[in-house]
Amino acid sequence: MTSNVVPFTVLQRMCRPTGPAPRASTVAKWAEREHIRYKYDGQGGIWTTQAALDAALGLHSPQQAANDETRIEDLVQ
Repeated sequence: MTSNVVPFTVLQRMCRPTGPAPRASTVAKWAEREHIRYKYDGQGGIWTTQAALDAALGLHSPQQAANDETRIEDLVQ
């Protein structure tokens, strides 16, 4: 994967920095509360992009994030 993709394991640590790793449903609910756009990874987790995280933090507009996001289809070779 490219550096633009933020995988499930990183999102788990962002969701709960200390203690046991949260379940996928907990991470997905956290992402929704934080307005982070995400996709399911097909392995029981979720993934997002750095652009989507930036947009959730207000670093640039959601429309710009949508234009900048990497599609999973672009990553599969």
